Amino acid sequence: MPDLLVLGQVTVDHAVPATPGPWRASLGGNALYAAAGARLWCDPGRVGVVTRLGRGLAADVTAILGRAGLPTGGLTEVDAEPLIEWHLYEQDGSRRSFPRNAALRDPTADAATLHQRYLAHLEGLSPTAADIPRAWLPTRAVHVAPQVSARHESTIAWLAERADWVGVDPSPHYASHLKEGRLMDMLRGVRAFLPSRAEVAHLVPDGDWVGLIGRLREAGFEEVVVKLGGAGCLVAGPGVESPRRIPAASADVVDLTGAGDAFCGAYAAARLGGLDPLAAGRRGAIAAAMVIECTGAAAALALSPDEAERRLGAWIAGAQR
Repeated sequence: MPDLLVLGQVTVDHAVPATPGPWRASLGGNALYAAAGARLWCDPGRVGVVTRLGRGLAADVTAILGRAGLPTGGLTEVDAEPLIEWHLYEQDGSRRSFPRNAALRDPTADAATLHQRYLAHLEGLSPTAADIPRAWLPTRAVHVAPQVSARHESTIAWLAERADWVGVDPSPHYASHLKEGRLMDMLRGVRAFLPSRAEVAHLVPDGDWVGLIGRLREAGFEEVVVKLGGAGCLVAGPGVESPRRIPAASADVVDLTGAGDAFCGAYAAARLGGLDPLAAGRRGAIAAAMVIECTGAAAALALSPDEAERRLGAWIAGAQR
């Protein structure tokens, strides 16, 4: 029975590399990448993915999770086209993402209309509390991957009384323009707040990330992890009262898709295992490094936990020399 639930989406990703090379299409989405990170640090049977699957994805997703040893009882099929996304990479490693679905890039519609269509489509493919198998509740830990605000606010409020620990990776669609107090009001019940740089950059015009973590904790988030891409992350929480920086783990980059989601899943698994936020952050860094060395969620879910342990040991030993 799973005791770490991952709520998020499954997408069809088209990765367009910055340098000439093959245009890759593969299954992706934050639910699968977060589960891949979690699976590296706890028994896969303990990781339950809760997601809605668009038309034609059920067989492939069920097979991928089954091969990875994860339960498949949290998959709900819906009568909607899967979200198809372009990920366009630049030479500096940054990327821009665009929906490829015809209805979401209609040349006759204005930008505001297309954005609202995108959010509505995403909401329809985002799981709700009702999609969680009742046999999986109550649970010990939940990671909620980026979703539209309507989903996060209602689902997290419901989960707060049914899970011992709830972590959330906010969506830039709402987080990138909210202040600390409003974020806390909206996400009340969350224990761990795990934004990427893009979601909270508007709160640090002076670049004082340590100060931001202090303000977020004062607002009510018990633990905060700010993911800074190649610059690593900053972590604070129970047992780690002063923010600590964790460098990014070294990696031979193939595809940056899913790095942040894998970090969050690994972090949640480590916290479930009783590790403090600093130790959890290190495991998140290893998971992110391993995921960006492969392409697609299927490959990420086949990564070796033994290799993750080996790399963590070598990394810590190197830091102590």
